[in-house]
Amino acid sequence: MVSEGIKVKKNVDLGPLTTLGIGGKANYFFLVNTVSGLSKLLKKIGPRPYILGNGSNLLIKDGLIKKPVIKLAGEFSAVRQKGNVLEVGSSTLLSFLIKYSLKAGRGGLENLAGIPATIGGMLASGASSFQTTIFDYLKEVEVIDFKGKLYKIKKSEINYKYRYSDLSDKVVVRAGFNFPENNGKSKEKIKNIVKMRLAAQDFSLPSCGSVFKNHPQAAAGILIEQVGLKGKRRGDLKISEKHANFIVNLGKGSFRDADYLIRNTKDIVYRKKGIVLEEEVRRWS
Repeated sequence: MVSEGIKVKKNVDLGPLTTLGIGGKANYFFLVNTVSGLSKLLKKIGPRPYILGNGSNLLIKDGLIKKPVIKLAGEFSAVRQKGNVLEVGSSTLLSFLIKYSLKAGRGGLENLAGIPATIGGMLASGASSFQTTIFDYLKEVEVIDFKGKLYKIKKSEINYKYRYSDLSDKVVVRAGFNFPENNGKSKEKIKNIVKMRLAAQDFSLPSCGSVFKNHPQAAAGILIEQVGLKGKRRGDLKISEKHANFIVNLGKGSFRDADYLIRNTKDIVYRKKGIVLEEEVRRWS
């Protein structure tokens, strides 16, 4: 069915749409291409649906997902230059935005390079890396609430901090950024950042990225390594031997296996270190 820029499908396999490769089927899956279509859809489908970005930092249960799942495309992927402001659709991948910005002679996102996420997902989750946040050069966002109302929010009105943003209570439509001029060193900096990620993090197998938030006393990966859990395996899932805050999928990992490893890790770190690890990965059930 196609209506108002919307395509709807039933029983869509969600695993291939995530970076971990795990997840059941969406009872109803909506591919939405227009802002007006999204507004009307949100007014009709009732309880808050799931919004699927690039599927990173996401753990979806096995079986049937009864909540509607919405994937944004079309108008939500547009990037436009308006004076000094770059207007970016929420489903735009960070990698595309970085390339676009470089061609436009702009910088500012170098430290975020290599994060496999959409701009909307990064804003909703409070994404940051190497002392840079997705909010640093943000001017304003346009959002739709879950009743279908469209409105703008200035950066100063957003409550955000490490791995948190109150934009998660809405659907980001587009964001306006005022990036600084490229100082001529952006490309080299991006290469170095990506090189550092490849050296320190595990990209050889599917994963959901960082599972836990870093603790004020120590990085989560260091704590997990110190309690001897690197390489811990459950079924086809394993705590990465390269970066202990990553869980990698060896082939046919399941939600149950992931949940076990996460709970077991939290339990052992607490017993041995007295520290409660807080999950960064989002869960759909």
